[in-house]
Amino acid sequence: MRAWVQLVIAIGMEIIGTSLLKLSAGFSHPVIGIAGMLLYGLAIFSFSRALSRIPLSIGYAIWAGAGTAVTGLIGIMAFGEIMTGLKVVGFTAIVAGVILINAPVKERAARPTKVRRWRARYNR
Repeated sequence: MRAWVQLVIAIGMEIIGTSLLKLSAGFSHPVIGIAGMLLYGLAIFSFSRALSRIPLSIGYAIWAGAGTAVTGLIGIMAFGEIMTGLKVVGFTAIVAGVILINAPVKERAARPTKVRRWRARYNR
C-alpha cells in the first residue's frame, strides 16, 4: 500500500513540476523553473521508492500514462491549448494502454525445456 502512495506522490510532483516549468516561460522566471526542477527530483525519488514493491512495467505505465494524460488536460484547461479530436484519441489510447498493461495474465503451464528433456532422458 505504501508503494502505491509513493507512486501517487511521484505522479503529483511530476505534474506540478511540469506545470511550473511551463510557468517559468523558458526560465524567464528562474525561481519557478528551479522549483519545477526540484519537484521533478522529488518525483524521481518517490518513484524509485515505489518501484521497490511495484513491478517496473506496471509502475512506469501508470506513472507515465497518468502524468501525460493529466498534464495534457492541464495544458488544455489552464494554458488555453486546443482540444482536438486527435488529442481525445491520444488520451483514450493512453488510458487504454495503462489498463491493458495492468490486465492480469493467465499463466500457462511451463513446458519442459530442451535441457530438462535431455536430463530426463539421460539421467535416469
